[in-house]
Amino acid sequence: MKVRKLNEFGCNEFSRYILRLRNGSTENFPTYMLTHSDTSEEIPDDITLESHDMDSRYEMGDYLSKVLTTVDSQKYIGDVGFWSWLALFWFDQLCPLRRDKVSMPYNYVLSRDYRHRNRHSVYTSWQLVSRYGVDARYLLCNKEMSVRGELMEQLMGRQDMLSMEGVMKLASKLYTDSSTGHFKKGVTSRTKGGTVGRYISFLQQLELTYDLFTLDHLQLASLLPKEFERFGSKEVG
Repeated sequence: MKVRKLNEFGCNEFSRYILRLRNGSTENFPTYMLTHSDTSEEIPDDITLESHDMDSRYEMGDYLSKVLTTVDSQKYIGDVGFWSWLALFWFDQLCPLRRDKVSMPYNYVLSRDYRHRNRHSVYTSWQLVSRYGVDARYLLCNKEMSVRGELMEQLMGRQDMLSMEGVMKLASKLYTDSSTGHFKKGVTSRTKGGTVGRYISFLQQLELTYDLFTLDHLQLASLLPKEFERFGSKEVG
């Protein structure tokens, strides 16, 4: 299907549809909104997507990052209608079968509020993969496309985290299981040392004296406390 973008009316209709699902509606998926001129409009580029089942958000982000290499993707950064159209296109995979478990609208309709923007299912997946490639796989490997996951909840709690290259790459080195490409067992624990939660706490302390945007992953690894050795901090290269 040729990619379009939702107009303001389309975004509002999509949001209302999501809210109705959250309130128990069983109405059909509004496929017409993808192409109808009342709800969507053309974009300046000729981009076509194939409709097929994705194994994970990583696969979706990888597929989309490759598609968008053929155009100047910078023009679409923050484009509410563009990313919301993409979420609508993949909505049957991003939305849980239990429709009463549907996430808030900002998970599908790109929010203008930066506090919620990093929760968008498609936009954030594309950003992570296009910027970090396989280093983002452990964050997006969940087989249930509708599930954001505890790891994402913890690590991506701040919008600026995605731009801290050293922080993101070190997290990948620490928490990716090299044998599977998925995250290591126990990384989301709230009580044990060296976990993602502890990593975030460490970074919050560190940024009082360091500029985290300027440190690479090796510099950060050298500053990690001993508790991170259980996740291989001494072997980071």
